[in-house]
Amino acid sequence: MRVPTVRSGAMRRTLRTRPTFLGATLAGAALAVALPSAAANVLQNGSFSTGLSGWKMTAPASWEAEGAAGPGSGSARLGGNPGIVGALSLSQCAAVTPGTAYDLGATALLPHSPEAQGGISIRLVWHSWPGCEGATLGLAPALDFPHVAPAGWTRRSLERLRAPYGAASASLLVVPWSSGSESAFSAFLDDVELSPSSMFETLTLPTAASVDGANGERFQTTLVLTNVALFTRRVDVTLRCPSSQPCGTSAVSLQLAPGETRVFADLLLDVFGKRNGAGAVEVTYEATPGPIVVSARAATVHAERPGNGMALPILPASAARNAATFFGLTDGRAGAGGTRVNAGVYNPSDTTVFVVFSVHDENGDVRNTVSRWIERREWAQIDDLFSRAGLGPATPGAYVTFQAEAPVFPFLISIDNRSGDPTFLEPTESFLP
Repeated sequence: MRVPTVRSGAMRRTLRTRPTFLGATLAGAALAVALPSAAANVLQNGSFSTGLSGWKMTAPASWEAEGAAGPGSGSARLGGNPGIVGALSLSQCAAVTPGTAYDLGATALLPHSPEAQGGISIRLVWHSWPGCEGATLGLAPALDFPHVAPAGWTRRSLERLRAPYGAASASLLVVPWSSGSESAFSAFLDDVELSPSSMFETLTLPTAASVDGANGERFQTTLVLTNVALFTRRVDVTLRCPSSQPCGTSAVSLQLAPGETRVFADLLLDVFGKRNGAGAVEVTYEATPGPIVVSARAATVHAERPGNGMALPILPASAARNAATFFGLTDGRAGAGGTRVNAGVYNPSDTTVFVVFSVHDENGDVRNTVSRWIERREWAQIDDLFSRAGLGPATPGAYVTFQAEAPVFPFLISIDNRSGDPTFLEPTESFLP
């Protein structure tokens, strides 16, 4: 078998985002989320206690000995030029975690006089690569200090600015501005902080179903939630469906007592009232007090030939990926029927994403590609991927490669046509150039 490659010029032209190769996904019967550490400022020298170290200066700025905390605490003096709307003065790049919510805060002192009107605007720009490089993934709302701010040092903040899926870093930009003044406008900035919010963890079950299969099978997904904390916890469970099939009741809030384990034998039916449907499921809870242990499995429930079922992964935001390769599509057993392979993807982001599945035969040759746009928060599945490629049941040595414009949750499920047993296939690092 040749090393898998995809050399489609059309694919390279369409997918311009640099592939992000993340580590192996987390799978198993249970996933315990580590306790988050106390919120810490991800910026360097946000208090300006060591001058302007850690900050990049573009427009004139200087260090002042007096800050919001009093003499000797330090602050940054930003000089806005007269008649100029605004120009970047200070900036800093910080590493961020995709899907994590951040709080942005700062303290400022603005002059008050009829001749001096201006303010400070602080913006966050999300980037796909470390070091504030790569694709720009959007802007967070501005944290503004207008000229009508109260006299004296004023604290302002924005809460729960969520880093997009795929974000690896963020640029913090400080822009002073002035207008209507014949003299230079100066403002003072101190205690700039960008720190994780009171942590809300979102875990993703990339696929779940309560649906009839192709050969008389019936598939259903079981979800198990355990509260290991010593007090009652709220857990939000959200269903994400295909754009062509609205979810209906898509979000449910649960209360778990201390030490309680809640089992939903048929998740989509028991929680969302859907007997025939499929989608991705997100489990969200405040992680600061400790984890909610989450596990899931899928199985056939045919009365005469029930299957053994399979464990499903419960994935953190960091497991979303741009590219992957799927091996082990069949066990190679002789006999009629073989296996069929269903491919799917869940897009957790706020933008539409173009995705491509490529089917390779045992020689590594691309036999067919299936591509489509996935809407924001949409789950989609492509049934019997190999039949679409004219290959019939999956054969030993065949594999599938995947590419996307932004990090998503791709998955493959191999189903034994004789027993109806499904197998969830773990993606590996892609070999795409």
